[in-house]
Amino acid sequence: MKQFSEAFGRKLDSSGITRIQWIALYYIHQNENISQRELANRMCVKDSSVGRLIDRLERDGMVERLRSTSDRRVITLKLTDDGSKRFEKVLPLGVEFNNQLVKNISEEDLETFESVLKRMLQNIQE
Repeated sequence: MKQFSEAFGRKLDSSGITRIQWIALYYIHQNENISQRELANRMCVKDSSVGRLIDRLERDGMVERLRSTSDRRVITLKLTDDGSKRFEKVLPLGVEFNNQLVKNISEEDLETFESVLKRMLQNIQE
């Protein structure tokens, strides 16, 4: 797994966005008004770690924090216009990397792999 992370990080080197930032921007882009806690859960990191990450993304003008109108304790995240533009520029790098990973692997093998991973996750959750 570390080799995948390092390889994707190298692919992003010239983009000005780190692998962790790319992942956060991806989840925020995919899930409108995601909470910081939900983002931390999806990224499998501590709330405090995602808080520092969001601080940097907010400082760089890519993300804004919004307080929930129904529960002021909940902070949701939204890409700024600049964040959306920057993410749209680096999204193809993620697509290219994914295509590189699955090159020469049949659809059937990929489905089997996904199925086995899901079963393994279910096993540890029981």
